[in-house]
Amino acid sequence: EFKSNSLISSGINAEYGECKGYSLEELRLQVSVHNAPVDLDSSSFGMSGLKLMGAMHGDGKLKITEDIMTDLVYTKISWVREQDIQISGKQITLPVYLNNTRTTLVETLNFSTDQDKFYERGVAILCTSLS
Repeated sequence: EFKSNSLISSGINAEYGECKGYSLEELRLQVSVHNAPVDLDSSSFGMSGLKLMGAMHGDGKLKITEDIMTDLVYTKISWVREQDIQISGKQITLPVYLNNTRTTLVETLNFSTDQDKFYERGVAILCTSLS
């Protein structure tokens, strides 16, 4: 069962924070999108099959597209100390919904971009395209 903010409340961040001696308030999620599975360390996990509505991911950034839905082939999500995050360019926070009904918010994730109008176009990430 998915619950709102399930990624943040999961045991992964608590275990990582305790192991490294960090408080939970110091940790943030960092997202990277790849065309194939990548190696994971103890502070990260990978997801395949996420859907991106109204945008595409290319060259390390989100871009507006006319396509209704595109695939995020492999998404790596890592717990990182906030002070260690290196931000390049604009960041956008997108909602991650359980499905296309958009009634169950799972999480919000930050992505790099150099464009605007994501919110106006209703761009979001879906865990499944089934309703």
